[in-house]
Amino acid sequence: MSAPSRIVPLLAEGVLAVEGTAAPSLSAGAAQPLPAPGRYLVEPLPEAPLTVTLDERSVTIRPGGWSGELGPSRGGRVTGRARDDLDPGRDVTVLALATGGVVARATARAADGGRFTLDLPATVARAPYRTRLTIGIAGSDHVLGRVDAGRPPRAWGPAPEAPRLRIKISTPNLREAPLWGDSHFAASLAAAFERLGRPVGVDCMDAWYGRTAPEDAVLVIRGRQPVQLDPGKINLMWLISHPDRVEDAEYAQYDRVFVASDIYAAHLKDRGLPHVEVLHQATDAVLFGGVAPPETRRSAPVFVGNSRREYRTMVKWCVEQGVPLDLYGGGWDGVLPPGYLRAPSVANRDLPALYAAHGLLLNDHWDSMRDNGFLSNRLFDGSATGTPILTDPVAGLEAVFGDTIATASEPEAFAEIIRSCLDDPTPFLARAARAREIVLGAHTFDHRAATLAAAVDRIAAG
Repeated sequence: MSAPSRIVPLLAEGVLAVEGTAAPSLSAGAAQPLPAPGRYLVEPLPEAPLTVTLDERSVTIRPGGWSGELGPSRGGRVTGRARDDLDPGRDVTVLALATGGVVARATARAADGGRFTLDLPATVARAPYRTRLTIGIAGSDHVLGRVDAGRPPRAWGPAPEAPRLRIKISTPNLREAPLWGDSHFAASLAAAFERLGRPVGVDCMDAWYGRTAPEDAVLVIRGRQPVQLDPGKINLMWLISHPDRVEDAEYAQYDRVFVASDIYAAHLKDRGLPHVEVLHQATDAVLFGGVAPPETRRSAPVFVGNSRREYRTMVKWCVEQGVPLDLYGGGWDGVLPPGYLRAPSVANRDLPALYAAHGLLLNDHWDSMRDNGFLSNRLFDGSATGTPILTDPVAGLEAVFGDTIATASEPEAFAEIIRSCLDDPTPFLARAARAREIVLGAHTFDHRAATLAAAVDRIAAG
């Protein structure tokens, strides 16, 4: 008779764990199964207490209102502090979570300042392999940190051949890959590695774990959720967006962290995180750099993007200011007046010609990217085609592109730039030509593959 399934009362970075095979139900949102057994992605992230039910048993997870930190950990003993900030007088339970479930518990006593000592079982602490444990507060979404238990040998000497690398992306599976930007990003990067004579593989989420192909090094293109790493391999992260989704404890798991922002890389270094390097996004020079400039361009800006369930600012401004727009993207039905939407999607291979056919390319950023200096990949792709670009102001733009890309932060200036570009495109095309030189000279996936390959080789050589 199989053991009953149990809920692990911890929501770790949006991921819920279950011990057993049964699927949980939620009082709000949905639990999407992940490739790792017993793991579910909760969407959307709860803002109020969430009740999780499994086999007629329920637990409540409260988001927010918790604090704590890990202290020294050695010899199978983990110490730290944990506290319920909304009820500071009560004791709380601390959990150690491994891949298979909870391996240890401890009580953080309020009367002792929330201190706890968590003793790991010998089967975990003295195992001849390393296990990465997540330490968190039961009934919460608060992860105190992560620790490694066990004693794995890790000896990286000079390799007789280049370490074998696999790229992990957040695309759910190959069937959905054409709809995900991460998939096209990784495919272009993999092709650049091939041109270096360094074949690599790309894994969607459903193939992150359990792969039998040789794998010495892993490059995680950090997306919506973290990847469970094997500390016996070389582990690299390339953070290209959404820095608000990554905690310091996750960065600490990697041998090297590459950040697509000068500003945010400096921020991480100021926080004491080692092994952080700047690596901006890039373009596929074969795809975007090879498009022939047209004799004439459409006298309209083009915007490629889904609605994201909102009236995106630049699209809204076009409508309000009465400027023309060719829009490609999904989710716009019923949002826009007639005449703007050209198609619900456009294939990645068709983007270079689409950009180059227009007099102006519009680009915007997520708030967290804009504020932290993460330059959109579309800036590099569009510039590679020699197309003028108008974007929202983003920190760090001039450090990479100089004055070659126009910006607007309010609707009147936005409309004026569009009209000026369409009426007299010559100065805008001259700036776009300089942007193209900048991108093709230093910001292609061939440049990035060379940087990443060199980093893997240095780490492998010890």
